[in-house]
Amino acid sequence: MRKPLTFPAINWPSADEKGYLMAVVPASHRVDLGVLHRQLNRELGLATDRELVELFKDCEPGALPPLGLAYGIDAILDESLVDAPDIYFEAGDHQSLVHVSGSGFLKLMANAPRGQISHHA
Repeated sequence: MRKPLTFPAINWPSADEKGYLMAVVPASHRVDLGVLHRQLNRELGLATDRELVELFKDCEPGALPPLGLAYGIDAILDESLVDAPDIYFEAGDHQSLVHVSGSGFLKLMANAPRGQISHHA
C-alpha cells in the first residue's frame, strides 16, 4: 500500500529579538507554540498576513514555500516529516506544485533543527 502524499504547511511564529522562524509541519497538523517556547527558549506568536506579504514579496498570499533559507529565515522541521517518502509544496503561487523526494527535502532542510512541534488538527 502506498503512503499518502505529504504536503507541508508553514506556521509562522512571528519575530522576536532573534528574527522570524518558519515552522514546517504537515498540512494536517498545527504547530504547538508551547512546545516551540520550551524547545527553543523563544517567546513567539503568529505572524500577521501583512508581515508575510512584506517578507515574501514574490509569493501569492497563502502559497509560501517551506524553504526559509531561500529568504534568510530560520526554520524548524517537524519530526513527522522526516520519514515522508515524498513532499509536495506550493512554489509561491496557487498554480505550481513542487515535488521533492523525502530525502531531497531533508537535504534542503539540512540546517534546520527538528522536533515534535505539532499535533494533528
